[in-house]
Amino acid sequence: MDGQWDIVVSSLQDIFNSNAELGFDEDKVLASAKLSSYTKEELEQVLQDVKDHKENVDKSRRVLSEALVHLQNVITAETKKKQEVKQKKGRSFWSSPYNGSDNIMVKSEVAFKLRQKGMEPEWIQCEVTRILGDGTKFEVRDPEPDEHGNPGKTYKATWKDVIQIPLPEDEDELAPYPPKTRVLARYPETTTFYPAEVTGTKRDGRCRLKFEGEEEEGKETEVDRRLVLPHPPGK
Repeated sequence: MDGQWDIVVSSLQDIFNSNAELGFDEDKVLASAKLSSYTKEELEQVLQDVKDHKENVDKSRRVLSEALVHLQNVITAETKKKQEVKQKKGRSFWSSPYNGSDNIMVKSEVAFKLRQKGMEPEWIQCEVTRILGDGTKFEVRDPEPDEHGNPGKTYKATWKDVIQIPLPEDEDELAPYPPKTRVLARYPETTTFYPAEVTGTKRDGRCRLKFEGEEEEGKETEVDRRLVLPHPPGK
C-alpha cells in the first residue's frame, strides 16, 4: 500500500511541475481584446497551452480518483481489522460449571499466574490487552501502576496462566459454590488472589470464605461472588 501512495504523490508532483512550466495565464485567454491582436502562431500556442492544461486536469482527476479508491480500501481494511480484534475471543484451560472459560476478550479481567524467580507463583488481577494465535495465548497488563506512577507491567500468558473473571453484570447468574469448595479469591483491598475455602453463601450472593494462612483463628471473609474463582487442580 505504501508503494501505491508513492505513485500517487509522484504523479501529482509531475502534473504540478508540468503546469508550472507552461506558465499558462488565464487572463490572456479570457481577454478577447488582447486575443484579437495575436498572430496566428501566438493563438496556436495559446490553444496548445489550453489543451495541455486540460490534459493535466484530466490526469489529476484520474490520479485523485485512484487515490480515493486506495483510501477507501485502507479504511475498509482498518475497519475490518478493528472488528476482528474486537470480536476475537480467547479461552482459559481451566473449565468449571461455576465459571466461564471461553469468552475472554480484549479488556476482559482475568486472574493471571505471575511467576517470579525465587518466589512462589501468585495469581494477580490483570486486564487482557491482546489475544494471540488461536485464542490460547494472551498479552495481559497489571492495572495497578508501579511505585513511580508508571503504567503496570505487561506480561505474556498462555491459557493455563489465566482464569476468567466474570463481568459484574453476570454476577447474579453465577452458581453458588458448595461449602468446603477450594477456590481462588481476591483478598479485600488487594489485586491478589489467594487459596480459600468456601464456608457459605450470603443472600446477596457474596461468598463467605476462610483464606488459607489467615493469621486470625477462625476468621471468615466476605468476597463478591465474581471475584471467587475455581481453584486449578494441584497446589
